[in-house]
Amino acid sequence: MSEKKATILVVDNDDGMAAALSTRLEYEGFNCVLAGSGSQGYMAFLEQDIDLVISDLNMPMGDGVTLAGRIREKSDVPIVFVTGFERDYIEELMDINNVTVLSKPFHLGHLLEVVDLELALADS
Repeated sequence: MSEKKATILVVDNDDGMAAALSTRLEYEGFNCVLAGSGSQGYMAFLEQDIDLVISDLNMPMGDGVTLAGRIREKSDVPIVFVTGFERDYIEELMDINNVTVLSKPFHLGHLLEVVDLELALADS
């Protein structure tokens, strides 16, 4: 019997970044759902069975902090932010449980390690 593949919601208004992340994650065996804004990401989160969220912080139509706050009202799913604007959001991020922040540029291998760790912790 095969193990369920984790489903990762990738939220980024940069289509190229979202496509690159999802391509690599799918290569690693994950299912991916893509969204281009925080509001689209939240709708996708409600409609899908999401195991982990990877999101940019600085986006139009619902930033990552707003998205994380709305998700936390429903779930404790791990959230990983990938951003070049960490300092701009540092105070807001301190109020959200179970988030990890990777500053851009980041090494894709490091992101995959974080994803594996967060999913393992969520399963324990």
